[in-house]
Amino acid sequence: MKKRIISIVMALSLLLAVMAPVASAGASRKDTVLQFRQDGKFKIMMISDTQDTDKADQRMIHFIEASLDQEKPDLVVFTGDNIAGRWVGSTAEKVRTAIDKIIQPLVQRDIPFAVVFGNHDGESRVTTKEDQMAMFMAYGNCLAIDEGEALDGVGTYNLPILSSDGSRVAFNIYMMDSNDYDANGNYDGVHQNQIDWYEQTSNTLKAENGGNPVPSLLFQHIPVPQIYSLLKQVPFGVMGSVRGSGRNAAKWYVMDESKAEGVVKEGPCPSYDDHGQYDSWLRQGDIAGAFFGHDHTNNMVGKTDEGITLGYNAGCSFHLYGDGLNRSMRMFVIDENDAWNYDTYLVKYGDIMPDDGGCLLVDLIAVRTIDNALLYGYQLIKQLFEGITGSPETEPSTAVSGTEPEGTPDTGPADSSATAQAGTGSTEPSDTPATERSELFNGSAENPATGVSLAIPVLALVSTSAAVAFVLTRKKAK
Repeated sequence: MKKRIISIVMALSLLLAVMAPVASAGASRKDTVLQFRQDGKFKIMMISDTQDTDKADQRMIHFIEASLDQEKPDLVVFTGDNIAGRWVGSTAEKVRTAIDKIIQPLVQRDIPFAVVFGNHDGESRVTTKEDQMAMFMAYGNCLAIDEGEALDGVGTYNLPILSSDGSRVAFNIYMMDSNDYDANGNYDGVHQNQIDWYEQTSNTLKAENGGNPVPSLLFQHIPVPQIYSLLKQVPFGVMGSVRGSGRNAAKWYVMDESKAEGVVKEGPCPSYDDHGQYDSWLRQGDIAGAFFGHDHTNNMVGKTDEGITLGYNAGCSFHLYGDGLNRSMRMFVIDENDAWNYDTYLVKYGDIMPDDGGCLLVDLIAVRTIDNALLYGYQLIKQLFEGITGSPETEPSTAVSGTEPEGTPDTGPADSSATAQAGTGSTEPSDTPATERSELFNGSAENPATGVSLAIPVLALVSTSAAVAFVLTRKKAK
């Protein structure tokens, strides 16, 4: 009997010792153990930029519910801008309600979830990110933690996934707080002490895995600057191109189809400064893919020259701008026997919902609208000039010296199946071909009156857009 009591005491002491570091960080991990199913598969759903208030748009809620019912994920990750930040009449209780709106569908289906924050979450004037994390952690199916003062930001942690037999860590999830804005008001990123924590955690997992890196997915809100390596620079005027942002604000880009697939409808807004996070991934060799939200109308995914997969999930909110019926959830299906080569695909609103999304005028409140106005205005003026002078200009070329890769990386088969190998991106068709003219203005040279009648509203839109372009380039409503 005494031996039994002693054994129980020792077991409790060991349990308390394991939990002590977590408790000292002001957080407690739930008892849920993530594990591959008996068929060797594990499915993750990525939900980005829900970004709504306590009166959440029901189209988004129904989309979340329908996606969960169709895909039945083992884990859901929210990648920031989970609430609208600040809104008229917001209170701490209304923030709690806004969070409850997006979490209840998971509670009702008993699906575990993890969460990181975006730049807008910290803009709330009635709650801090610590307050919001406490609200998330109050749910029994929440796996997120608040690491306390140990690291910058709120909510940088990892989630190991055990093999189907429970004998080893077969996969790992990193959840990183990319912070919000730096001292100059530019988009921030992961800080050095967070990078140090990542490398330490990576090394620990590697040591426990016989010296081999544990394949991992990483989720955070703001992209790393290297996202631009999946694009190529083009001259202004190329239809389908997007304006860069931050340090790339004076340049125009299209997706490099030799490296990536999917859609890029707005210039990526990564961290303004390179904090060294991408280089740390190269050193550690365990990142099978890093995925971001933030840019609501991008769903591109591709592989860099160094072999790391970078990708987006488009936003799903109807409270702020998005990509129409292409609002999406990104899915990941991982096989424990081939974990490095996971499958990823998109579940789109237009594909699974019975309605057409209703009026989407909110989607016009985006930098993409300004980009289109500038490009269409350029094309109109160009064609009017050609109609008057009879001397056509040279069409801008999409090829820019020094931007084409020397070789074409292996990005997998370019088929139209629903799933794509990791690094090949979603199977969405690319945006408007880069050299294609807008049909809206075709023929204006032959019929100048048509062009002139279109010139007034288009040029007025261009003028108005240009007045606010600089502001929206620095800080988009994302």
